[in-house]
Amino acid sequence: MTIEVPPEQLYALAGALRAQGNEADDVAVRLSGVPEVPGPLTTAIGAFLEAHSVAGAAVAGELRWLSGTIADTADSWLGLDGSLLVPRGEAVPR
Repeated sequence: MTIEVPPEQLYALAGALRAQGNEADDVAVRLSGVPEVPGPLTTAIGAFLEAHSVAGAAVAGELRWLSGTIADTADSWLGLDGSLLVPRGEAVPR
């Protein structure tokens, strides 16, 4: 079984994942810092925000890694196709 995916779609997917990684970075930044909350919840809220900030940064890194891997795969496929196809107008020895 083969699955045909045009390289343009792979590059579009890589771009979308990269954009989502940037958005996840923004979320991680927005969650940094501890808000002024009176009472016993201050520590719990700070820990909650810190944990989610770290998770957001990890997700951002993974999305960027996946984006790069998909783009590199598309590059590799295009390079392989280019090496297997005969340039137009040239004879193929048999």
